[in-house]
This record gives sequence, structure tokens and C-alpha cells, in this order.
Amino acid sequence: MSRVRALAPSLLVALLGCALLRITLGSDLYLQYVKEGLHVPLIVSGLLLVLLGAGNAVRRLLPQREPVLAFTRADDGSAQWHRRADPADQDHHEHEHGHHHGAVPRVAGLLAVPALALLFFAPPALGAYTAQREGTAATVEEVSYTGLTADEPTTAMSMTEFIGRSHDPNHSLEGRKVRLLGFAAPGATPGDWYLNRLLVSCCAADARRLRVQAHGTDPAPATDSWVEVTGVWRPVPDAPATAAPVLDVLEVKAVPKPRNPYRDAPPGSDAS
Repeated sequence: MSRVRALAPSLLVALLGCALLRITLGSDLYLQYVKEGLHVPLIVSGLLLVLLGAGNAVRRLLPQREPVLAFTRADDGSAQWHRRADPADQDHHEHEHGHHHGAVPRVAGLLAVPALALLFFAPPALGAYTAQREGTAATVEEVSYTGLTADEPTTAMSMTEFIGRSHDPNHSLEGRKVRLLGFAAPGATPGDWYLNRLLVSCCAADARRLRVQAHGTDPAPATDSWVEVTGVWRPVPDAPATAAPVLDVLEVKAVPKPRNPYRDAPPGSDAS
């Protein structure tokens, strides 16, 4: 039992490393938790944790050879050699030392929970529950938009661009059919629902919401389902600046969840 306790810290470190490698090597699962730019740092961190944990475990398993004689210096400055204490006493001392310093504190042991979760059942990306929370709205900067060309009857655009254009004083969205991509969340009244995207600066913990209020679909898409929506922007006079823009829905098509759910891109693009 003492040997298992001594190895526990090393095994925990290696377990965390394996969890990171599980979601980064040969998988895009990491995109459900962090931004794409952290891919390589996560791989390096996982490898280092595995090597550190394995190396420390091997060091603890190898027999420690102690010299028979020891050198000590007395208080008066004199030095002398003496024979070490009985090995049985030494083993007892090491056992007590390992008991106090080698075991994993109970709080630190909780780190095994997320590591095991990532290894055996990866939690899904954030969805409707987060999007419906107050205080999670993303800020869309005001920019000058060029007019939309009439080459295509329907314009695919990101949620960020659609929300920005909804505040465009030149009304560049007026009368134009647009196509947006996002996941559904229920609205306040029957037949109304929200199309959402979540943006992250670093990881899922700082997720911010983009959303559009959809009208004209009954029943509404299932909560957390990903859809492509075709519709026309509806101007709402005197609406608060923080209000979600309104879209009169013409068509809703169910689509698979995009590879990177936190990257706001137009439907049909490689990034979506």
C-alpha cells in the first residue's frame, strides 16, 4: 500500500498528460474546450506531463542504495564517520516520510476526475444553456460595411457580420436574403427561437454569445441542434442597441455540428 501511495502523484501527472494527448492527437476534441491556436502547446504539455510522471514513477520504483557509512559534523566543528542506523529503522523512516510527503492530497486527487472524463467520455461543447445565460453577449464592433452585391440571391455570412450589418445606418441588409449557421435555443414565446454562436478568446470558460431572434418557424428546431437558416432581416425601430436582431425565417436545414464550434464563419466555408 505504501508503494501505491508513493506512486500516486506520478500516476496522476501522467494521467493528465494522457488526457491532453487523447483530445489533441488524431482528434479535434480539443476544439470543444479551447481555441485552435492552442493545439501545439497542448500536445507539448501532454507529452511533458507523461514523461515527467513516468520518469518519477521509475525513479521511485528503483531500489535506493544507501552507503554504509555516513559523515556528520558536530556542534563544536569536529567531524566524524559513523555507521548508519539499522536498515529496518531506515525503512521505517522512509515509510513515514513517504506517508507524509509522497501521497497525493485529497484535493489534488480531484484532478483525476476531469482527466478520466476526457479519456473515456469527452464532455460536449457549450450550447444552449450557456447561450441563454445573462451577461454572456459578445460585443460586435461598429465598422463601415460595403454594399452587398446582387450576384447571388442569397448571401452566406457570419453571425458577427449579420449582427453588425443590422446596425448599419445604410441598411445594407434591407430586403436581402441571408444564410446563417448556428445552434438553436428556445425563445420566450411559441414559434420564436434564437440562432446562436459562441465565441472564445482562449477557452470555453470565457465564451461569449452571438444570437439572432428567429420568427416564422413552427415548430422551432430542437434545442442545441445545428441548423442553416435562410431568411430576411426585419428592421425593428427604436430597438435597444443590445437587442438581438430579428430574422424572418424562410428555410431551416439541419446540419452537422461544425469542426470548430467556437469559430464564427459563414455557412459552407471550410472554417464552419
